[in-house]
Amino acid sequence: MVLRKRRLITGVLIAAMATMLTGCGQGSTTPEEPKTQETQNVSAQPEEKKFDLEWSVQPKLGIIKGDYYKIEERFRQGHLGTLEVVKNDGEIVHVEFNERTRPNYYHRYYQDVPKRMSEYNFTMGERKGAAWIQSVVKVEQQMLEKQSITGEFDAVAGASNSINQSMLPLAEKLEESLSTPSKQKYYSIAEELEGGLTGLLKVIVEDKKIISVKYDEIFADSPEEIDNPNLKKFYRQSKYESVEYEEPSRIGFNVQMDALNEQVVKTQDLLDISELPAIGDTGNYAESGYTTRNTAWDNYLNLAEKLLDEMKKDGNF
Repeated sequence: MVLRKRRLITGVLIAAMATMLTGCGQGSTTPEEPKTQETQNVSAQPEEKKFDLEWSVQPKLGIIKGDYYKIEERFRQGHLGTLEVVKNDGEIVHVEFNERTRPNYYHRYYQDVPKRMSEYNFTMGERKGAAWIQSVVKVEQQMLEKQSITGEFDAVAGASNSINQSMLPLAEKLEESLSTPSKQKYYSIAEELEGGLTGLLKVIVEDKKIISVKYDEIFADSPEEIDNPNLKKFYRQSKYESVEYEEPSRIGFNVQMDALNEQVVKTQDLLDISELPAIGDTGNYAESGYTTRNTAWDNYLNLAEKLLDEMKKDGNF
């Protein structure tokens, strides 16, 4: 009787061990190690998305100047295309095309947004496999090489609609005027700043009067070149054109630079920023609408002084 009980117990144990080994082989009954806080955090973090498309938004460093030609028109339900060309001593030295989405664009996030240096390129690149700016830069380069803004040009597949529907038609209309010296003179200066930024200032003069001033700060082409961790995500964008860039002075960068243009055109003084927003060192947001001085003002003044000297040297101001 005792022997039978021992055999029965032994059989039960063997069967149990076989079941456990079978479960281990299937991976279904093996108990998991309890997750530590560290492993839980790691598993909860989403994988970083990598963007494989390459392009550059960096302007040519130094000074560009010459006769200025510009044309802009709305096309295809209201997008605004703008083509700028600069000639110096009979040579085309600068071609730039940009486009603003129509104000009633189906995606509210991108309504009335410039495409060249905004998040638009990343969104389009993910959806279509090609960014808007890729074709634009490619065609601009060909125009400079051929010294002609009309003719046949290669575009990037998937990013050619704006080229065919806006850039090239505008170029056809602008071509004739390039044979005549322009009354408007173009001056731009671009210099590398600290932290992975490039400062870009453009001034248009006519009859020795400033008619347009545009200042922007452009982020580097890769996150690794940008020092501030909070700004790395803005690579290949600019402060003025980015939709998401948050200006520390708490007034939109684009709003401040639009105010700069308005004031300089009115006062004809490139170096007077005394009435502009976010120029104080310790702003009180409740009282003045800003909290700190925008670092861009000092960068702007540095470039403005150099460009002003060039304009005076040429007798255009």
